[in-house]
Amino acid sequence: MQIKIVHQEDKTEYRFKVNAADKLTSAEVKRICLKMGVKALLVNGKYYSIDRQ
Repeated sequence: MQIKIVHQEDKTEYRFKVNAADKLTSAEVKRICLKMGVKALLVNGKYYSIDRQ
């Protein structure tokens, strides 16, 4: 499955392959955050953070 995330500040659009958009794994969160240069994500109304798994 592929998800699309738009960076809140610079409006850059990112696309990532994940197993399930409603339940990201800690490895997926880390990979996405590193690629986007952020520490937290909001995906489908769920908050994910590198610091809080």
